Amino acid sequence: MTEMTIAVSGLSKRYGRTPAVDALSFTVRPGRVTGFVGPNGAGKSTTMRMMMGLDAPDAGTALIGGLPYRELPDPLRVVGALLDAEAVHPGRRARAHLLWQARYNGLPVRRVDEVLEQVGLDPAARRRAGGFSLGMRQRLGIAGALLGDPQVLILDEPVNGLDPEGIRWIRGLLRSLAAEGRTVLVSSHLMGELQDTADHLIVIGRGRLLADTEVDELLAAASDDRVELRTAHRAEAMAVLAAEGGTVSVLGPDALTVTGLGAERIAAELASHAVPFAHLAPHRASLEEAYLDLTREAADYRAHDPAAAPAAAASGSGSGSGSGSDSAEEKGR
Repeated sequence: MTEMTIAVSGLSKRYGRTPAVDALSFTVRPGRVTGFVGPNGAGKSTTMRMMMGLDAPDAGTALIGGLPYRELPDPLRVVGALLDAEAVHPGRRARAHLLWQARYNGLPVRRVDEVLEQVGLDPAARRRAGGFSLGMRQRLGIAGALLGDPQVLILDEPVNGLDPEGIRWIRGLLRSLAAEGRTVLVSSHLMGELQDTADHLIVIGRGRLLADTEVDELLAAASDDRVELRTAHRAEAMAVLAAEGGTVSVLGPDALTVTGLGAERIAAELASHAVPFAHLAPHRASLEEAYLDLTREAADYRAHDPAAAPAAAASGSGSGSGSGSDSAEEKGR
């Protein structure tokens, strides 16, 4: 077998008239954590299901180590996946759930106890899954993904339902697995977590590739020439700077970003209009900002940003808008 990459090439899938994945191509390489992100309905889960042979593509291929999943020898030893934390019989005990997977795949029984301890579920090993919280079911699903000690990990929203300790744990787990040379693909809606975890990002929208980039490169490009301004007089500052040709966006209750005017010009204009400010510096974009900029036109569900409304009304200029995810995801996520 070749290097354990995930290679997606020209992958397409439609549900009726709706394209879920549209000529999608990218490669996930070993030795780093790759984040797989996009708005609701972007096609992430459908793509992951095609990687695992659960959905058949209409066109294109998804290969792991150069082979379709169904042709992998000892697949559980090659690929560990968590696509749905609810995919466990509620009446089955945690250890029994993993035990049948181990026996079916020819894995030693001791491996069941090892992964239960690894994910922190050993005290609940004999409890029935129906009584588990979402976070506990996530841990059980991750234990199943780790059972074969695989070279490739494919995890769909593994952070959902985890408490802060659990989030910190999985962040360390993913990074340690990548440091061992494994191929790690993880989808998430939590950009703050991916900023601290992922090395590389695959961004898709409406089934198409929007970006295939290193996280550091994306953040540098998103930061651009923007200047961050903090002031308690946000509306007045927006009006002044917009009148001078600046593009002003709301960053927070007392924070703005300004493009098109340098820091010295901003300071001079605010001083001349007697608008006080507390902070002025080059802006370092967050992954959330960079993501929203990339996917703004690809989001099917968008919510109004109430924080931006007063400032926009005062200045007459555009301001940042939020991207909502308040609707259930469609099948073609």
